[in-house]
Parts: sequence; structure tokens; C-alpha cells
Amino acid sequence: MEAAESEAIPREVISGEAISREDSEYVASFKPLVEFLGVALGESTEVVLHDVSDLDHSVIAIANSHVTQRTVGSPATDLMLRVLRAGEGTTADYLTGYEAITPGRARTLRSSTFFIRRRGRIIGMLCLNSDQTVLRQLDETVKKIAALYFPNPERRKEAPAEKPEILASSVADMKTAAMESVLSRYHVSVDHLTQAERLEVVRSLDEDGFFQLRGAVTDLALAMNLSEPTVYRYLRQARA
Repeated sequence: MEAAESEAIPREVISGEAISREDSEYVASFKPLVEFLGVALGESTEVVLHDVSDLDHSVIAIANSHVTQRTVGSPATDLMLRVLRAGEGTTADYLTGYEAITPGRARTLRSSTFFIRRRGRIIGMLCLNSDQTVLRQLDETVKKIAALYFPNPERRKEAPAEKPEILASSVADMKTAAMESVLSRYHVSVDHLTQAERLEVVRSLDEDGFFQLRGAVTDLALAMNLSEPTVYRYLRQARA
């Protein structure tokens, strides 16, 4: 039976787990740490506490929110959705030093995430997002100056960049950015995608945890000019 269009596909459907009130209370106990780290690390570093029981409004505490313009009640990030989609396959205690961006790449940040666990399950995340914009601009300026005086004909090959985390201030922005990230791989309009390509779009979004967000099926159907039953059919095929 298909889910109601206004609801997310519940986490327990995906992972077989549900977050209890006690779990949420445990995550909330980290709130004083958010304020402390915000002061200790300085105003260029945003500190965010997420409770994964409500992915549409996962942010329950935030310090230095001017960095990304997010607030209490903002949604989970795409990286969080991917981690939760992986479920028990995620064994790391934390991730450090990865790139994150705000929608439209207005700011580039260096981010780290600590996974809050209870009985082995991830129930929350504590995230640090340091604004690197000024440092990157300075780095580019230094490189340009150095190139004038120390030309190097053999440029070092850069390793392919990993997909940056998207830090959206609203669930609508989060869903839009996630869909654009996948659809931009195809250089045709959505109306010209083949059936196989449409299935791959749905599969990619599912692997990214997109369908854990409320209204995800409805929004994707609108973005791809498909009916909701068609999106659900592709989703079933992707998970088969």
C-alpha cells in the first residue's frame, strides 16, 4: 500500500528501528555542549545538534547559526540521510575534515560529525561546520602570487573531490538541492529521460536517504513530471 503523499517513509520502515523518547532525551542532554563549543571554537564555526527522530526538523540546538543561516527546526543534511540509510553498516564513531556547502555554494565549509549512539544505534549527531571562505580566498591569492615567481610546468593532479555535504536551512531547500544534485548528471530535460534513467534517479536518491524526508515522493513526482504511483513503482523496483 502506498504511503500518504504528505508523509515521509518512516525510518523504521527503512532501518527497522524507532527512536524512543528516552533516546531523544539523551540527545538533548548534549545541548550545553553546543553552547560551550560555539564559544570555545569562535564565531566562524557553527555547532549543530541533531535528533534523528524527526529528520524534517532534526536541529534541536545550534550555536553561531549565522554561518549557514539555519535555525532550530532546520532539517537533516544529505550526509545524515546517507548515514542513516546505511543503518548498521555505519560503524565509524565520527567523520572529520569533509567539505560542506550551503545551497548555491554561497559558502564552503570544513565539517566534522560525531555520531551519538545508544545501544549501538545512531540517535543523534553533533556537527561542527567551520567557514573556510576567507581562508580559501587567501589560499587562491597566495597561489596566484606564487605562480608569478615560482612557475611549475607540471601541475599536481588533484584527487577527485568527494560529494560535499549540503547544509540547507529548510526541508524544502534540502529536497530541492538533493534532486538537483542527481538530475544534473543527465544533460537532458526530465521529459527526455529514459525509463532506465528515471529508475536510476530514484535509486540514487533512495541510496542518499532522500525518501526519509516528508513529502519526498510528492516533490520528486512534480520535479520529474511523473505521477506519485509511478515514483513508488520505481522505488519498489530500485529496492527489489
